[in-house]
Amino acid sequence: MRGMDRTLDVEKVEGEIALVIKYKPGESHAIDVLQGAIALVDSLDRLDHVLLSSVDTRLEPVSVLNDIEKSSLKLLLARALRSVPDEHLHNPDWKKWIGALLVKGKHLLLQRIDADAPEIQRTIDQLTDDYRHAPGLVGYEPPRIADIQGALDDVAKARARFPRQPVQIQTEFGDIDLPETLPAPSMVPIDPDRLTYVVNRGREFFKIKQPDMLGQAQWSVIRNGRAVRVDILHKAWLDDYHARGMPLLPGDSLECQFEETITYDDQQNEIDRRLAIIEVIRVVSPPQQRNLLG
Repeated sequence: MRGMDRTLDVEKVEGEIALVIKYKPGESHAIDVLQGAIALVDSLDRLDHVLLSSVDTRLEPVSVLNDIEKSSLKLLLARALRSVPDEHLHNPDWKKWIGALLVKGKHLLLQRIDADAPEIQRTIDQLTDDYRHAPGLVGYEPPRIADIQGALDDVAKARARFPRQPVQIQTEFGDIDLPETLPAPSMVPIDPDRLTYVVNRGREFFKIKQPDMLGQAQWSVIRNGRAVRVDILHKAWLDDYHARGMPLLPGDSLECQFEETITYDDQQNEIDRRLAIIEVIRVVSPPQQRNLLG
């Protein structure tokens, strides 16, 4: 019957992962285990979507169930895509590249779902060649650090559904035990439909205008003679600053690795500009200020 056809309209790509959830037979509530498994699969698909964001925002990665094994809940998940561009529809090399990128990317990133922005940056740097060596004449750039951090937070939230229960991701590169961790506050993504994003990365000095003493990670800095808001994604440095209360005086600067995202509408009008500090390298004081402190 046509109404009962549940076949997904997707294109398979290479690469399979396994999601393993240990539970107590006869004690664990079935609905809790199954809903938690669904949340984890959904969060892994969202992570895949972020990994492909620079390739084509129309790509919709989905998990296809290959098998379920006994003893623990072990789901074998194949990679598949909806809305594959026509030029790649019959290109086996492109599908192989996509599948390998998704498996490798998840394997690297899921080893620390609570990673701070500098660590995420170093992990993404390991994928730079994979993005730039795509089949064809044009390579791609890795995704934004802020988007990766948000996707990993989704995985952490799904993992939190299984307190004191082992959860493991198995890939061809090895097994990863997902740690129990408290997810950070979610970053709400902007609807990507009909929007264009330009991402600039670099190293710069930002003069501090106003630090955030309450821990919300949004500071005011002077850039090009103007006061701008900046998100500090380097959580370890921020925690250290709040714990130790290191002195930051007016005129001090932060030497940073940064990521700036400019958003344009479909008429190429700039509608948003967000600045994020990926890593604080050091605090720099003016010479006269250092003399006073000495």
